[in-house]
Amino acid sequence: MGDKKGILLISDGLGDRPVKELGGKTPLEYAKTPTLDRLVESGMAGLVHPYKAGTRCGTDWGHLSLFGYDPMEFYTGRGSIEAYSAGLTLQEGDVAFRGNFATIDDDYCVIDRRAGRISDPEEIRALVAEVNGMEIDGYKLLLKPLTQHRVAVVIRGAGLGGRLPDTDPGTACEGSKMVNPAAETNWKGTAEDRKTAEMLWKFLEEINRIWKKSPINAKRVAEGKLPANTILTRGSGKAMVPPPFTDTYPGAKVAVIAGDETITGIGRMCGFDGYCRDTFTGGFTTDYLGKAKMAMELLPNYDLVIVHVKGTDLCGHDNLPLEKVRIIEAVDSMFAYWLEQEGSENWYFAMTADHSTPCCRRDHSADPVPSFMAGPDVRTDSVKEYGERACSEGIIDQYTGAQLMATMMDYLWLSKKYGA
Repeated sequence: MGDKKGILLISDGLGDRPVKELGGKTPLEYAKTPTLDRLVESGMAGLVHPYKAGTRCGTDWGHLSLFGYDPMEFYTGRGSIEAYSAGLTLQEGDVAFRGNFATIDDDYCVIDRRAGRISDPEEIRALVAEVNGMEIDGYKLLLKPLTQHRVAVVIRGAGLGGRLPDTDPGTACEGSKMVNPAAETNWKGTAEDRKTAEMLWKFLEEINRIWKKSPINAKRVAEGKLPANTILTRGSGKAMVPPPFTDTYPGAKVAVIAGDETITGIGRMCGFDGYCRDTFTGGFTTDYLGKAKMAMELLPNYDLVIVHVKGTDLCGHDNLPLEKVRIIEAVDSMFAYWLEQEGSENWYFAMTADHSTPCCRRDHSADPVPSFMAGPDVRTDSVKEYGERACSEGIIDQYTGAQLMATMMDYLWLSKKYGA
């Protein structure tokens, strides 16, 4: 049954609540989506809980759930996801952090949390090369650049713990000192946590010593820019090493297309292949048609191609319902393109979201997300248009994200059979 193919589009933060300026409709209900409505009418729909009912999901938690996992079993924090996003492969026992290039003075007071928003790739690569792989007391430091001022940080060695205070004093806390977790007296960490804190601070002291003398920073200062002379760390956690997706769905080949490195990182963590191009952004504008075309390029080599769109979430956070409408209509055009391709009548299409981001709330909510699945032999229901209220009447209403993935895998003949 290897000829079965599927495309799943995840529209980040898609779900919403009635918006007064849209006549009491949600952005999805207000948008003109003839292709999505056509697919919904030919398939099955529902309001899906990415994790479980009443739970507000972050992007990482929501996507892990949609990818078929229970994050409660192994989630350790954002640090591991950032490491995977950067292309690092974690080992059991590693401790990972989110990091920012930053500027501090000689007393370790923070001058700028982003080192003047350092963004030059050559400067960043050179700075990382000066310290990446250093070893102290038998422990190793691994660094990998992320987007602009962000960097993934991993400490590798025996007997480490993962729950540390952030060295970053916090947003809008310029002038405050970096937090030395090894010197924190109110923190009740384990012996392993304390060991990690000690090693982290030793590495950060050595980084500061090396970067103070770096020709890259000398050049930046000469140009009137702030030097990048430390890393502020957040979100520590032991390596998150979930079981491969193929443990549950043997033989499945999955690709993820996204402009947001976090999403491709989560995919790689699960054993998916991640793809991106410079025109694929994690912002309000992205190359929608380019993503749709890449999905067609990949589909012959994969059972399932997952395409991620970030803009709908950003619109919810910024209370931009009309912009959210525009992006939803752009997504509709992606499905229109796919349906024009030869053989599309034999493919399975689905759309969902990792969480709802209502414009009125400007944050993630626990509202279930409108979802559908369509294809050649998919059961049909009475839902005829794609919207929050309409989807509540569908067959897959009240499914979880993992159950939606399981259903799609079953239609692709990739699910296990339980019992005789």
